[in-house]
Amino acid sequence: MNISDALTSPRPILDLVLPGLPIATVGNLVAPGATGKTQFLLQLAVCRCLGLPSFGGLFPEAAPEEVLFLAAEEQEVILRQRLHDIVHWIIGDELFPAKTRASVINELQHRLKLFPLSGKDVRLIDDGYDTKVMKEISRLGEGCRLIIADPLRRLHDGDENDSGAMTQLVQSLERIATHTNAAVLVAHHTSKAAAFNGQSESQQAARGSSALTDGVRWQANLSTMTPKFAEAQNIPIDDARFYVTFAISKTNYGAPQAPVWLRRLPGGVLTKTQLPKSSSSRKGVQYD
Repeated sequence: MNISDALTSPRPILDLVLPGLPIATVGNLVAPGATGKTQFLLQLAVCRCLGLPSFGGLFPEAAPEEVLFLAAEEQEVILRQRLHDIVHWIIGDELFPAKTRASVINELQHRLKLFPLSGKDVRLIDDGYDTKVMKEISRLGEGCRLIIADPLRRLHDGDENDSGAMTQLVQSLERIATHTNAAVLVAHHTSKAAAFNGQSESQQAARGSSALTDGVRWQANLSTMTPKFAEAQNIPIDDARFYVTFAISKTNYGAPQAPVWLRRLPGGVLTKTQLPKSSSSRKGVQYD
């Protein structure tokens, strides 16, 4: 590193893809199974391609950008269903009056590279070497600002409790990020202990070796509302399943942020919300 050049040039400003997540770095989204990770990530990808704010303002609007999405455990029919639900929500939202169905389809066709990869071998490394799949992902990701891979478990066949194996996996993701200059965001599951003890929002909630959390530069956690919390807030147990909390548990390049509650809308679409304050206010909350 040329120290003289670094200190005589203007101080760089980080190019952030998401709050606290710069280009050419790796982030992790951690959640228990069936929390809505894939829905969250696909909704994020669609909004980024369209230049729209995500989840009712959780992430601000930005210039439209290309996104590569590797749905490693989903079949095409499932992704088609979810795309229909997300697009239906977008064109029905009064905040986006200029977004017609035709315009949304045209923009997504040109910017969203969506691959249903259920049953496919998408390992990035094999016996310590980069695979053809990894090289192909790097090629496909050129020109994208965001690359999403869901879930992390499908990207390797190593021991998740082995710090060396997880460090090597993070390094392979870093090589993709460096080659493409995109932010790489992977989905991962929480450990059984974290989920059982109600610690799904903690930085160390990720399953396996801590080398995974330590190696990435950004981590966010999704978790559903627990029955105990719902009871304390006087929220009916049947309503609790519609609430998901989002928390950025690690950010090396940004300020900490308070957790945010998201609510499931019809079709599983997630949007930022406030928790009901009383039983009387809950009467106006409708779920389809």
